[in-house]
Amino acid sequence: MLHTRRVVALFGQARLMREADGRFQLEGGNRHDRLAAIEWSSMFLPEAVVAQRKS
Repeated sequence: MLHTRRVVALFGQARLMREADGRFQLEGGNRHDRLAAIEWSSMFLPEAVVAQRKS
């Protein structure tokens, strides 16, 4: 089995990633990009708990 990550969506410079274990990770982007990603995920991925990667 491949342990790959997948890009779910892009929001400016922010990437919403799905980890191999099913978790969602938000990476990069500025504050506006991250807020857009969180809003989008609340509408289209309500089951997702989005973690932000620490820089």
